Amino acid sequence: MGEGLPARLGRDVGRHRVVGIGQVPPTAGPSRGDIHFVDFPEVGGNVIRGPHPAVVVQTDRLRRSSTVVVVPLTSSARAAEFRPPFLVQVDGRESGLPKDGWAKCDQPMTMPAQLLGSRVGRLSPEAIERVGEALRFVLDR
Repeated sequence: MGEGLPARLGRDVGRHRVVGIGQVPPTAGPSRGDIHFVDFPEVGGNVIRGPHPAVVVQTDRLRRSSTVVVVPLTSSARAAEFRPPFLVQVDGRESGLPKDGWAKCDQPMTMPAQLLGSRVGRLSPEAIERVGEALRFVLDR
């Protein structure tokens, strides 16, 4: 039976752990730092829209969630010349993408995980840390 659980709360069936009323936990989703293509919806204002790469920024503890938090990437950022703390430069060698660009950490978005396109890259640990610093600035943490 489930370790540390009363027999009625959990049991192992084959390779899957059954929880509740016969529910198998969902498969693990994307990891923090993974880059996927996303078709960002038109929401108005100066928010990125259309197909762009996006980096997963949520904690890996939420990999089994049905939603995912991403930050869009762009190869052209108007604000890049004055380097605001919410705009993170990402070189192609740090992302696996063919172009250098910027992570727009002032525009995080939560979306259904099934809307993520194919995985096209992964940020280096150093770039993930810079994105984390920018998100802390945006969220005043």
